[in-house]
Amino acid sequence: MRKLQRVDTRVCTDGRSSVTSSSSGLMLSHLGAATLALHLLWTAMAQVAGQEDREKTTALKDLLSRIDLDELMKKDEPPFTFPKTLEEFEYAFSEHGQLRHIKTGEPFVFNAREDLHRWNQKRYEALGEIITQYVYELLEKKCNMTKRFLPLDATDEEPTSFIYLSPDALSNPSKLLVLIQGSGVVRAGQWARRLIINQDLDSGTQIPFITRAIEPAVQIDLGEIPLSLSPSFPLFVNQNAIKTFTAA
Repeated sequence: MRKLQRVDTRVCTDGRSSVTSSSSGLMLSHLGAATLALHLLWTAMAQVAGQEDREKTTALKDLLSRIDLDELMKKDEPPFTFPKTLEEFEYAFSEHGQLRHIKTGEPFVFNAREDLHRWNQKRYEALGEIITQYVYELLEKKCNMTKRFLPLDATDEEPTSFIYLSPDALSNPSKLLVLIQGSGVVRAGQWARRLIINQDLDSGTQIPFITRAIEPAVQIDLGEIPLSLSPSFPLFVNQNAIKTFTAA
């Protein structure tokens, strides 16, 4: 009886162990399945999110492509309306030929408005046009030069330009000095607009050279146009109208 009872107890104990082991295996199986399901769900959601991001990016690019950034900037800019004279700009040249604000005495400030670069550039260009006219006046009043349009016999449809001449530039055969400005926005009488505005007239204009050349009676031809000094002096106006002057 005792042996049978021990055997039953062992069997009973082993049986409970077997049941416990089976339950643990089943739980692990369910956990693995749940983990796999969650992984698949996460992967699917990530793919969907990635697709949505790509679609949003494409939509944003399409929207930006339809926006005219220049027009958008113009809405926030003040109008490009600027003064027509140095006095209206509140600037003047000092006795040393330096451009100064008439109230503060400060040099020209490009960034009048920090966040409006294009407006500042247009303002600078407007001032530059006034400077050009100012230099023309100096050529005529200070240097006693006259403006001559070329070609002399141009028709109304023909492109023309002009030069500035000293009084006897074409009649005195002894010497001829030709001053030609560079390309870009600079005009007759100027070396560099930037130097005129930021430094002084002597640095940025041809006037010191003109006044010095007049002293020993060297004749001056100051051009708005490219001049090639060959024996027959071919003069090119806008690459279309050509007039030839024979050397004296």
